[in-house]
Amino acid sequence: MVESATLRYWITSAMHTGEQGGQAEFEAFYARTARHLHGYLCRLGRDSAIADEILQESYVRMINAPNLDDQARKSYLYRTATNLLRDVWRRRKLEKEYWLREPVPKAVLPNLNLSLDVAAVFEKLSPVDRAVLWLAYVEQMSRRETAAILGLKEKSIKVIAFRARNKAKELFEKEGWGAAHETDR
Repeated sequence: MVESATLRYWITSAMHTGEQGGQAEFEAFYARTARHLHGYLCRLGRDSAIADEILQESYVRMINAPNLDDQARKSYLYRTATNLLRDVWRRRKLEKEYWLREPVPKAVLPNLNLSLDVAAVFEKLSPVDRAVLWLAYVEQMSRRETAAILGLKEKSIKVIAFRARNKAKELFEKEGWGAAHETDR
């Protein structure tokens, strides 16, 4: 994850215009949040290049947003990143629909015989399930924060998290990774 020239330009602009408290405050906020946001985007979007682009765009949009306190700024940042990722998924869906109508040589299709690991199971969950689990258990955000980021109701987050955990458990058990597997070690 490398800071781009575009992001550097906006940081410098923020310093000169006094937005978000200047360069030092922005850099401190960036240092506290960028790695976690990038991990969230990589895990959710499954593409580090897209995660890099969305990360940069999210910070640029945050700089251009009205002044917010630290927690509101973090929520704004994650919400913006999630929405940008949704836009990417919409574009990909349209592209996929196009390619499904067109004949594709078998050599172009991905290898579906990949070994099972946690990431593979995580990818089988819906994007919303992945986002809720990631924000709740990796980022350790509250239901309220997760709901604000994803644009859902707080009570929905509790239900989604419960169902997502059960789906993940079922996927692991289906692949033979359960209590029996743990005792074999």
